[in-house]
Amino acid sequence: MYVKSVDSKQTAKGLLVILSKQEPSAFVMGYTGATKMIMAKHVFNPIAKLSYFNTGKKMLNAAIAKDNNNVELVFLRYATQVSAPAILGYNDDVEADKMLIFKSLNRKQVLDQELVKTIVAFMKQQKLTYTEKQQLAEIAK
Repeated sequence: MYVKSVDSKQTAKGLLVILSKQEPSAFVMGYTGATKMIMAKHVFNPIAKLSYFNTGKKMLNAAIAKDNNNVELVFLRYATQVSAPAILGYNDDVEADKMLIFKSLNRKQVLDQELVKTIVAFMKQQKLTYTEKQQLAEIAK
């Protein structure tokens, strides 16, 4: 649902409803924050856009602070930071997040294979060093 929420306001709203009914955890908080940042894309009013984005940013960063080795949450932040307009200034953790993502993938941590495929597909679209591209190719095998 999260991936589909990028292109669908209704899916994003539905995901927020589902997340609001879950037991509170860093994982749920992280996805709620990331989804709120996506909602900023779906509203027209600039004040509402900024409100959704800033609320989501605080939630996602707080979730990562609670569970800073959760590669899925770190990936959500990385993906958001590389996709967010530069004017928002939300890019402080791009390099550190990328390093943690590669470290987790290279260690072959026990990760959901769908998550690995999603991360690899997204990372292949980013500006990467030659070495990073080679690492992704190796991981994708």
